[in-house]
Amino acid sequence: MTDTGRTERQVLEELNPDEQAFLKRVLEIERAKLHVLAYDAVDDLLAAVKEILP
Repeated sequence: MTDTGRTERQVLEELNPDEQAFLKRVLEIERAKLHVLAYDAVDDLLAAVKEILP
């Protein structure tokens, strides 16, 4: 990786509003994926299937 001497803050400040919004959304999605990975849904899925099946 090439070091251009810019900090993360400088790179973020150089983004236009649309790029900033896009980056924020990507980070929100990634954060949500981390929460989903930590969530064990087996019991909830089984309960939902039992409600549907007679």
